Amino acid sequence: MGASSEGKERRHQRKIFVCAFAYRFPSRSPDIHFGVTSNVSDSGICFYSDARPEEGESVEFRSSLPVASSKATVRWVRKDVGELYKMGLMFVE
Repeated sequence: MGASSEGKERRHQRKIFVCAFAYRFPSRSPDIHFGVTSNVSDSGICFYSDARPEEGESVEFRSSLPVASSKATVRWVRKDVGELYKMGLMFVE
């Protein structure tokens, strides 16, 4: 568990779910990026990508993910291996 969630009870249970999907940062440009999920919940998603967002940045995505929203906010970002970043998003709307 990351430092941002230590000692806190999660609102929704995480479910392991691995799936590739496309997303973009609407405040930056129309460029499409690709990521791979590691888990999802009713309130958010954790995934890996080579594009590094800023915490608080908006994200829009398209996928067959089992979630109700296609918009989210970046809650945290961590450098992973090589050029990959691991990040957590919280769904909005």
